[in-house]
Amino acid sequence: MSSDDSKNSRKKIALTEHTYDRLKTFSRFNGLKTRVFIDAMVDVVLQDEELSKRVVEMTLENQASDKE
Repeated sequence: MSSDDSKNSRKKIALTEHTYDRLKTFSRFNGLKTRVFIDAMVDVVLQDEELSKRVVEMTLENQASDKE
């Protein structure tokens, strides 16, 4: 895959600065590319039902807090 194809297969997502900084710090501390780290993290969450439930519950709580 050429670099143009690789760049075209990416999408932008909105993150808070706090979340982005935490992801960047964690991935750099472990010598990982942030994009590849996020891909792996999503794969792990989707494969683990308990972890998926925890993420959904936390997301719903955070969404409810944002509305207040």
